Amino acid sequence: MSNEGLLKYAIVEYTTTKNFCNVYDALSIERLEWEVVVYDRQKRAHIDRVTAYIPVTRCKLLVHHVVSGSAQQPGWAVEVFGGSVRDDGIESRLFKVEYDPGDGRFARFPFRLSISSGPGKLTATNGISPDGKPTTQISMRFPAEDFLGICLEIRDYLLIHQRDIEAVRRAAQVERFEQRRSNGAGNRSVAA
Repeated sequence: MSNEGLLKYAIVEYTTTKNFCNVYDALSIERLEWEVVVYDRQKRAHIDRVTAYIPVTRCKLLVHHVVSGSAQQPGWAVEVFGGSVRDDGIESRLFKVEYDPGDGRFARFPFRLSISSGPGKLTATNGISPDGKPTTQISMRFPAEDFLGICLEIRDYLLIHQRDIEAVRRAAQVERFEQRRSNGAGNRSVAA
């Protein structure tokens, strides 16, 4: 059975007059999918959209910083680089959350989420880095209380689904072990 066309579960759906921010369950790959959409209210249409898949551990760190209050200082930021290899090339993504009150100019909306995507290249460690300027870049600002609420929702969701996360990790470990074993790396005898 194909999963194409199935509705993704949104942990968070946050809407302003110009943007949507959605956070979707992607625990089967040990990630959360963050999406930011630019929306035209007059035309009732999405103008632009960008997504990033953030590892669960990085999401937990982001949530911890926001919930503990340590994120609420000018200059604080979290960046996560990533991307994917596809048939039509390599896509690089940058996810960034920062606390930027802008000398009081954005005091009511100090948290800024930015996601950018564009061409990428493989690094020596099989990571993905940007290869030129991003083709899509969207930023969205949040009031401190609203971003705290988003982080609390994510925290609670991850707490409830910790067993699912562990099952994904366990399956990945078993797969790596079986691959090593089938390649002969696990055939060493161990003295008792």
